[in-house]
Amino acid sequence: MPLFEPNYLNLEYFFNLIYQWLKNAHLWPLPPALIFWAKIILLGLGIFFGVLVIVLTVKIAKLRKEELRNFLSLTQADKEETSANRKRWEKVLAYLETDNQSDWKQAIIEADNMLDEMVKAMRYPGENLGERLKNIEPSDFVTLQDAWEAHKVRNQIAHESGFSLTRREARRVMELYEKVFTEFNFI
Repeated sequence: MPLFEPNYLNLEYFFNLIYQWLKNAHLWPLPPALIFWAKIILLGLGIFFGVLVIVLTVKIAKLRKEELRNFLSLTQADKEETSANRKRWEKVLAYLETDNQSDWKQAIIEADNMLDEMVKAMRYPGENLGERLKNIEPSDFVTLQDAWEAHKVRNQIAHESGFSLTRREARRVMELYEKVFTEFNFI
């Protein structure tokens, strides 16, 4: 273990070492013709890199402008899509206001269809919603358990002929769907 460990970098020392080495290599004084051509080459390189910086700066500015234009158009499209999804969601919620159990079941089935569309749009693979939910990483989807719980109720409605649903349970399931949709600004 060394006795002295410097905690700084002395660049002046390294430049001095390089200078001393060049001085001792008997390269000084350089011939004037070599200095002239070195200046010409360095001037050419300076102009080349200066022009390169300007060209790249202009191209980057154009790309940023195009990216902003695309972002704004996507944002507008997202707002329109969210608005359409919000209207659809409000229609689904209207089913809960009736006293008919089949309307409540229909609300859950419609909400599950909306969830399936959202997950498909997120490009998760799978033949159906259940398979797509299995392919989602829990870290990518905070409300994944809520989506599963709501989807299981939907499956009970669809596959169990005598499944009974209370208004309270229907509202709870719809709240689960709403949490999921809110997480991704779907409604």
